[in-house]
Amino acid sequence: MKPPFSRISSATIRLRQFLPVAEISSTHRTLFFQQMEMLLSSGVMIADALAHLAARFPDKRVRRVVCAMQAEVAESRQSLSQAFAAFPRSFSPTVIAVIEAGEQSGSAQLAQRFAELAERAAFEDAHRREVRRACVYPAFMTVLAASLFCFLLEVVYPRLTDLLSSLGSELPPLARILIAVATWARGEWPILAAALIAAPILLMAVRRIPSAGRRIDHWFLKLPIAGPIYRDATVALICKIYRSLHLANQPAPASIDLCSRLVGNRAFREGLATARRRITQDGATLSAALSDSGLFPPLACLAIEVGEQTGRIAPALERVSVYFSARARDRLDAAIAFLNPALTLAIVGGTGVILISFFQSAYQIVYATH
Repeated sequence: MKPPFSRISSATIRLRQFLPVAEISSTHRTLFFQQMEMLLSSGVMIADALAHLAARFPDKRVRRVVCAMQAEVAESRQSLSQAFAAFPRSFSPTVIAVIEAGEQSGSAQLAQRFAELAERAAFEDAHRREVRRACVYPAFMTVLAASLFCFLLEVVYPRLTDLLSSLGSELPPLARILIAVATWARGEWPILAAALIAAPILLMAVRRIPSAGRRIDHWFLKLPIAGPIYRDATVALICKIYRSLHLANQPAPASIDLCSRLVGNRAFREGLATARRRITQDGATLSAALSDSGLFPPLACLAIEVGEQTGRIAPALERVSVYFSARARDRLDAAIAFLNPALTLAIVGGTGVILISFFQSAYQIVYATH
């Protein structure tokens, strides 16, 4: 007998599982975890919960993914974690590990694991939104300044130059400098545009070289503003992920391996690899291993050490995650609070220089006509 709220035929499910599926967005992934936790906590069976979401989830891509997973789980061809693993673009290895551990502990623990995954996904999504929101105003001001400067130098000044030339007058020194710069940029703009496009591509290509990429990542962590923000946000994320894996009864070396897969910076990956070796080979505690990596702040290591001594490592990791997440947010807000006025002053200053040269040229025209 089919689940009571399943309105999807088995033939449709089998057909949809072979269709290409795009990556699930972070917002929909969080909602999916939350709804799975609610259904499982209410006593709904796994296959029935998947069937319910496959029929009623608001996003089409998620419905197609859940259709495929429901088909495998309902016919007992795969476990739930194996069904999730079939979609690596949407579910990371840590998600698979947490779900697998929850499956082995029963429905109640599986529901709790989904609650933790939803909390962690919302945490990561909030960080991404904050970074995007912080970049909107600087990007807008940069485009506005470039557009304004191009208009003044490419539209206003050529006409002014023609007028002064017709009157037989000479441009002021500041105007001549600006026009020379505009003329050079007009002639070399293909090279400038190619350089702007090629620079990030070249940086990405160089970063793929192991030795060069390692140096770039180490250098990035030493940047005065971006480095501390990235370090705090990464420490918060690692503690959040490790906590969820620890609650899922994953061993420390495996948890560190899964954390390193989700960190893009090679310096942090090397630090986590060092911590793993200290734990597996030397029998070090987690706090000592993270301290030896040189990437985790002493305050974070101290809090984790206290959690290990009291047997409350999960709450300690949660407190560390919350603290460094808030510190990264505060540093980002401070950087934006400094950057926004600096961009405004740069635009006002550049526009002021252009206007001064414009009024000097206008005065030259008036002087030449008398």
